[in-house]
Amino acid sequence: FIGNKIFENYDFDNLRQRIDWTPFFRTWELSGKFPKILDDNVVGETAQSLFEDAKKMLDEIIKNKWMEARAIIGFYPANSQDDDILVYTDEKRTDVRLTLSFLRQQMKRESGKANLCLSDFVAPSGSSYDDYIGFFIVTSGFKIENKIKEFKDNNDDYNEILLKALADRLAEAFAEKMHSEVRQAWGYEFPGQLSNQDYI
Repeated sequence: FIGNKIFENYDFDNLRQRIDWTPFFRTWELSGKFPKILDDNVVGETAQSLFEDAKKMLDEIIKNKWMEARAIIGFYPANSQDDDILVYTDEKRTDVRLTLSFLRQQMKRESGKANLCLSDFVAPSGSSYDDYIGFFIVTSGFKIENKIKEFKDNNDDYNEILLKALADRLAEAFAEKMHSEVRQAWGYEFPGQLSNQDYI
């Protein structure tokens, strides 16, 4: 498709299995990869307790609708022009909707190695190739402020941090879910081809 698709009140149950838990534990300054961290000799007991609390809170988030997941994804015809990407209003490619200006790498390179720019990955204007650009933005924390305020008002720092950390992980999971949907819609991936670990 060309244009935007909007997702509102996306089901957190569809995101739960996509959570990358390793960064969640780093939020709490517990180092180690999930799930191995749960059995770690030093931090395993703490990690296990934290993980149980997180799963319980995730159940509450879903059951009581503490927050919402929303996303917009969009695809538009595009071509590059030097270090810019021209995003067109339609497939005719005559009217530029917006110009995205990027910075080319600035480091000194070995002879024969180019400094790259994001525009290098989009077909140039005037070429015979019709290229496209995709955008997406996700949030898992829409309407989260009420619950954060409740925890703050009760001086409940632990649950406030826990909720924010879960919102962060759910947003990342949502980005991976949208990434998967987009890859399948555009024919880069077949359903079930990549595992969640492949995305992570």
